[in-house]
Amino acid sequence: MSCEKCTSVPRFPQGMLRIFVNASHAYILEKMVNWLAEHDFIAQEAEGQIVLETAEFAALVRAVGDDPDFNSVELNNIQILPLGIETKLHFGHVTAAKSLQAWHILLDVHELVHILEQGAIKMLFQPIIRVADMSVYAHEALARGVQSNGAMMAPGLMFDMARATGMLFNLDRQCRESAIRAAAQKQLQSNLFINFLPTAIYNPEYCLRDTVRWAQQLNFDPASLVFEVVESEEVSDIEHLKRILRYYQERGFRVALDDVGSGYASLNKFVQLTPDIIKLDIELVRDVHKIEVKQAVAQALAHMARKSGCMLLAEGVETADEFAWFKELGVDYVQGYYFGKPASEPLHQI
Repeated sequence: MSCEKCTSVPRFPQGMLRIFVNASHAYILEKMVNWLAEHDFIAQEAEGQIVLETAEFAALVRAVGDDPDFNSVELNNIQILPLGIETKLHFGHVTAAKSLQAWHILLDVHELVHILEQGAIKMLFQPIIRVADMSVYAHEALARGVQSNGAMMAPGLMFDMARATGMLFNLDRQCRESAIRAAAQKQLQSNLFINFLPTAIYNPEYCLRDTVRWAQQLNFDPASLVFEVVESEEVSDIEHLKRILRYYQERGFRVALDDVGSGYASLNKFVQLTPDIIKLDIELVRDVHKIEVKQAVAQALAHMARKSGCMLLAEGVETADEFAWFKELGVDYVQGYYFGKPASEPLHQI
């Protein structure tokens, strides 16, 4: 089974609710009681706790959170506990959302909560082309959240919200598994690139086993799945990243490193890791045929890739000139709008 970090979604409590204020901050309790009375909330106060109905809880959270009389330190000392829970909340109750400040943030990300609770993640597929024969070598699975009104939520916004509210583990896991299930439903015959955030995986044995199980149950050849590290520059613990990649590779999967060449951090990780594929940063690709400095960096990376036995992929190719330059360089794969945009239906040939 998955751990609570990967499966829990914060939910607003139901029924009666206790507001608990740390005993060392008694003045906050008095301030809160006075505030509730002034704003016509019906509440009972006893022994450092306020008990009230949760019917208007969202309005309460919004009002207090927006009140300049309450600063963030005070709000973080106001704990929210469902009635009947005698101990301090843990992750399984309401994830990290224990304080009034955290609940205030959650009001602004209710659509993300909806997406995670409903598993409302739509996968799009962008083709990756093998340069040698111009065939569709693989597809990269790209996640979009489906909001309650049917509108799509961009991945950047989803992951920013998830980071701010402690839901990154859950979102990253659901995106990985949705990619595998969607590829199986589309009967995808090509290889599949699946993105993952190293910072969302604290222990590969726990965080990745459901992903591996889905791949096995849906009869994917492990060699056809490429797990792509994104935002690797944010990983400060290189040994942790090595353990993640080793976990995948020991089970027959391949791994790719994204945005190589974007800075010293990405080059340093390329040197220390053993990816099967490296993807050149899109900024290196843009107008490469016009800019000699970009050409020199791309040529150096291509030389490094060949020496280390990595395959090289140029990502973000949008023009014929860019493609011609990388073809001459000898890259193995290309990806970008020039060949196909992300779409619900995988492209089988170009």
